[in-house]
Amino acid sequence: MLDEIRGQGNYRSIRYVRPLCPATVVHGGKEYLNLCSNSYLSLHLHPTVMAAARSAVGDYGTGTCSSRSVSGSIDLYERLEASAARYKGYRKGLIFPTGYMANIGIVSTIPGRGDVIFSDELNHSSLIDAMRLSHAKKVIYRHRDPEDLERKLKKHAIPERSFVITESIFSMDGDMAPLADIMELRDRYGFCAIVDDAHGTGIFGRKGSGVEEHWGLKGKADIHMATFGKAMGSFGAFVLSDAVVIEYLINRARTFMYTTALPPAALAASQAALDLVAGDLSFKEELWRNIDYMRSGLLSAGFDLKQSVGPIVPIVVGKDADAVKMQKMLMKKGFFLQAIRPPTVPTGTSRLRLTVVRGFSREQMDKAIEAITAAGRKMKLIP
Repeated sequence: MLDEIRGQGNYRSIRYVRPLCPATVVHGGKEYLNLCSNSYLSLHLHPTVMAAARSAVGDYGTGTCSSRSVSGSIDLYERLEASAARYKGYRKGLIFPTGYMANIGIVSTIPGRGDVIFSDELNHSSLIDAMRLSHAKKVIYRHRDPEDLERKLKKHAIPERSFVITESIFSMDGDMAPLADIMELRDRYGFCAIVDDAHGTGIFGRKGSGVEEHWGLKGKADIHMATFGKAMGSFGAFVLSDAVVIEYLINRARTFMYTTALPPAALAASQAALDLVAGDLSFKEELWRNIDYMRSGLLSAGFDLKQSVGPIVPIVVGKDADAVKMQKMLMKKGFFLQAIRPPTVPTGTSRLRLTVVRGFSREQMDKAIEAITAAGRKMKLIP
């Protein structure tokens, strides 16, 4: 089986790295510019965030050593859940260890037998796996296509027993869900809207609270999931909704009930990052200057960046082996990134998934654009 995976150009191996600064890592004794970090705001090495984590270790120790339902819900949770809900415009919050576990918890617990789930065809694997665990009927609609969603709602929706699930920013394509259209359909068809804002939080919207704010829909989803493990530079995820939904998850979500709670350092780091981002728009503004600069350079070189917006920049190569070949070209030049292949993306769309972070300098971005352009020409992706 592994030989077959290798033959397809689809073999994965782990590359161990050590961060030097928000933009660079060391791998195999060589320094690289990190072009695949999800720490979009470069907060994972911010002095305030790091100091909060150290202080929490001094006050609380290194771990909670229990599930939250037993003795792991230390008081740091209470403040952070309230802060996350307030930041996003919701009534109540509940923290899970990861976004994967949060999505599994939501979708395997809330929809049930006799319900119908409508899912964007390119939703994240955590949502796909969660739907497999649910006893609800699954209906897939075309990517970012509200007209197709409505056609399928007309055919399959059950009043008060239907759910529509979408990412806000799709993690591999970097494009944005049409949330305004989806919410308008919700008003007409009465379904429950579940939004995964993992890659929008801290980045989109006037105050950076996410894609819902971008559309003027802050706090309007029925159930909202986001993470601290990307733009916030820490670890963990949170679900936001009204009190009844949160209480039900506490009592029935297995990925909440039966896992060890987060360590104090992660909670304190997340709180510090959230305080920084909520109180200072310069983090978001600096990131967007880099996003605009990097995108402009790649577009000028002739790359097709599809419908992507924000810090996720897909360069679709096509064949698995070709994506790996281009990745190796860039690794040799000192740029750390990964070739994304099936099953993460559809067959025939293997790609390099670049990400832009606040910590990049103009000089670093110029070198990256130059190297990516040269590799793109060799791969005949651009003239």
